[in-house]
Formats: sequence, C-alpha cells, structure tokens
Amino acid sequence: MSFSWSKVFLLSAIFFFIMFYTVMFYANPVIDGKDGFGVIKLQLSFFKDIGVEIVNNWGVDGANRFKNYIFTDYIYAINYVLFFVSLIKVLIEKSKMYSYNFLIYIAILAGFFDWIENSIEIFFLSNMQDFSNTLFFLHSIISLIKWITLPIIFIGIVKLYKTVKW
Repeated sequence: MSFSWSKVFLLSAIFFFIMFYTVMFYANPVIDGKDGFGVIKLQLSFFKDIGVEIVNNWGVDGANRFKNYIFTDYIYAINYVLFFVSLIKVLIEKSKMYSYNFLIYIAILAGFFDWIENSIEIFFLSNMQDFSNTLFFLHSIISLIKWITLPIIFIGIVKLYKTVKW
C-alpha cells in the first residue's frame, strides 16, 4: 500500500469538518454561554484587563469549561494543518505549481501558533490577576498572526485550484 496525499486529504477533510463543528458550534458556545465568539474575542483582546473581563463574563463555570474543552482546539489545530497540507499537496501535484510549496509552511505555522495561543490561554486562566500584561499582548499578536495566515492559505488554495486541469 503506497502513501497517498489524496487519501490523507479525504480523511482529514472528514475530521476537519467534524472538529470545525465541534469547536465552533459546541465547545466555544458552551464556554462563553453565548455564540462562542467570546473565545475569539479573548484571543484578540490584546490587553489583559479586557481578557479578564471577557473570562469573568463567562463566570466560573465558563472558565472551567474552557479548561475542560481546550483539548478540542489542540486537536482541531492538528487536524486543520493536516487538511490544508494534504489539500495543498494534492493541488500542487495536479497543477505542477511547485512554487506554492510555501503554503505548506504557512499552514504548519498557523497550527503551531494556535498551539502556543492555547497554551498561553491555559496559563492565563490559571492566574489571571498575576499574569503578565506583556505576555497577554504577545498572545494576541500570536493569535492575530494565526488568523492572518488563514486567508493567505485560502487565497493560495483558490489560485492553485484554478490552475488544475480537471
């Protein structure tokens, strides 16, 4: 049995959509008690005081749910990296546009930054009052870079897709 990026893509696509649904429509809304965007607001709040206010609005139960469900975001990050890398590899192989290999590194970087962001948030929730303002700001910079990589990946995938002769 030989290795196939197409098979990796198909399997990761299934798990990607399962994890996307789990994180965005289950875990995040359960954490903030609303629409789930409180988790994204925390990522991009930049100032510790705003982050503390966001978590306090979740209440003790919301903060505990965050700690209990954060593992889903780690799994999601691994999964979306596999999904994007395998899709990019399949499209590069079909299009012969090897100059787009840089997108693979951007996808890996996005997942790596997601893991760092998650880890910082775990430390933040364990001691919000004594948490470093500078580290919290850095956390939001890392989150912002992660979010910026996603449209770059999407645009690259669309460009690759358009060059493939189906």
